[in-house]
Amino acid sequence: MVYQYLAARLKELGQRPRICKKGNRVTSLSTWCGVEFRDITRLLAPSTSLRKFGQLFGLEQAKAHFPFAFLTSVERLKEAQLPVDEALWRSELSGERLDSAALQRIKDEAAAMWSALDCRTVDDYLAGYLHLDIEILYLGVQKWNSTLEEVLGLNFVELGRYTISSLSYTAGQKDLEKRLCVGSFFPNNSQMYAILRNGMRG
Repeated sequence: MVYQYLAARLKELGQRPRICKKGNRVTSLSTWCGVEFRDITRLLAPSTSLRKFGQLFGLEQAKAHFPFAFLTSVERLKEAQLPVDEALWRSELSGERLDSAALQRIKDEAAAMWSALDCRTVDDYLAGYLHLDIEILYLGVQKWNSTLEEVLGLNFVELGRYTISSLSYTAGQKDLEKRLCVGSFFPNNSQMYAILRNGMRG
């Protein structure tokens, strides 16, 4: 959505945003004034979803469910209730095969959220769903960054390092610098070693 609307608007204003892509997927978009939008998946393992990301940090907030197959037109947003058809609640993105019990649980959780948000239309529910996504992402990133800073002395926002590989490289350099040990290439810190090992490529 950012790419589709923001990039088009910036081009209308005569500005040329810098866009990085991986295949058809936009991974980052940089504006002329220094604001950057980055895809969180560049920092996560390939199979990590936003739901797992929130669980990883023990967040109280849990990712909600939305029947995207239901949105065949903008008019559907005006509907006064969520769909009951189980087929519309199956996610093509996750690839999970859900049985009837799991789908019923998803519909029950969605109904509870509908009531909690006092929704009157599907549009209200979608706004709440998206707001919750942003909240989970924000809180998870804050916890992650503070943990990295506490354990390794790294802050990926200040460093401008937004991939596991670049964080691993920086962590290794900081360890060598701290010990001032020329020719020593092995981190004497189990947590430092873990981030380096997990960030290995090739």
